[in-house]
Amino acid sequence: MLQEIRIPRGSKFRVQRDFRRKYPEYECYIAVCSDIDLVADTDGDQVPSDGYNDGRAHITVVTFQHKRVFRPNALVVNWHKPLRKKVLEHMAHGRVMWLDVMTHEGERISIINNHQATARRPDLQRCVHTHIQAGMNKSESRRKIIGGDLNAAKSRTGYSIATKSHFEKVDN
Repeated sequence: MLQEIRIPRGSKFRVQRDFRRKYPEYECYIAVCSDIDLVADTDGDQVPSDGYNDGRAHITVVTFQHKRVFRPNALVVNWHKPLRKKVLEHMAHGRVMWLDVMTHEGERISIINNHQATARRPDLQRCVHTHIQAGMNKSESRRKIIGGDLNAAKSRTGYSIATKSHFEKVDN
């Protein structure tokens, strides 16, 4: 699972093809939403600046599946309701990828690659977790793999002072 991958607009299939050539033992899935502008959405709201998105690229997640373990053609699951896109802000556009896959033995597994919102936005983090949890509850018997950049760490070294109050809530 990869996060914060910058893909030039219109090049998803080329990048996917390049990954498949370089790593032929894996299937490659890229979560790029082509219907939005990551700098300003259609409502005119500014997506929070991340310091390296100039509007000419998508910031996305990439999930690889090993071909010896999983069957090809995973199903990409819509992990949120379309009406909730405004609440989820930029998280609804390429920051979470949910795949339903099947092993060669016939077991169905959900794989969730999450590039979680920044620690400065615990409200948005909770919203994403709530949506993912609701989807997971619908298939309780199915195994799940969740990974990615969850914006969590064992220590507080290197974190911005702006996140101090959030960590105090968690630590106490």
